[in-house]
Amino acid sequence: MERFGRFFQEKIILGTVMCILLGVVLTTATTAWYAINNSARTYGIELKAGGTGGIKVAAAAGGVDIMLDESLTLNEEGIPCLSIALKDFENIESGKIAPGAYIPMDFYITALGQNIRSYAIKVQMEYKPADENITPEQKSRIDEMINDHICVYQTMYEEEGIVKFSGPLTFYEEVTEDVEAAKGPLIFNQEVLVRLYWVWNYELTDIPDYEKLERFQGFQGPGGFDVRSAVRVYDEEDTVLGNYIDDIWMNVYIEGRMEGAAENK
Repeated sequence: MERFGRFFQEKIILGTVMCILLGVVLTTATTAWYAINNSARTYGIELKAGGTGGIKVAAAAGGVDIMLDESLTLNEEGIPCLSIALKDFENIESGKIAPGAYIPMDFYITALGQNIRSYAIKVQMEYKPADENITPEQKSRIDEMINDHICVYQTMYEEEGIVKFSGPLTFYEEVTEDVEAAKGPLIFNQEVLVRLYWVWNYELTDIPDYEKLERFQGFQGPGGFDVRSAVRVYDEEDTVLGNYIDDIWMNVYIEGRMEGAAENK
């Protein structure tokens, strides 16, 4: 399989002051490691936003606050939905995505009060199994795999013509959990662009410090890390995810904070 471009989303931490709750939904199918959506809304990502507070979040520069945009469709929970299309790749059939796919997601954040000095964003990943009757053992295995294969990163860069990502963010299970966050400064009444990268890692070696992943420690040996065997297992897992998962979505929490970005923990 040829290498495609890749895509990661930044992670977003939550705090205690005004916030906006977001969720990114990736609709997939059960065919190998491809994600297929034949619905009328086209393939891609659906963004859901909800909440209100001391920050404004828009999907475009100078745009309407997501929470006040009457043109957006509401989901069953009354949360506005934004459509974000994935990039097209010449070697991926239309309507499908595969390992290596990525997309930048832009949020335009404005502090509405002089006491709001920074933003913090964190993400929770959830999924719907293709078979609701999967065993606890199967679910546990999927839980372990998915956090390595589909990630949110803060930075995209190129190295020798290859797109790479850095600054991985850890997914939270509880909203109050202290996890790695995407954060930055805000200035009163000035719009700040925050770009997130959602990525389906193409290869194990695309993950920073992949040798340190706990579940791959069995590939450590006297001669070092057995990269070839670990990569083979990782590639097989892409197929498992495609077969066992129907939907993947991310709950994204964006918050305005009173402290400066450098003080966030």
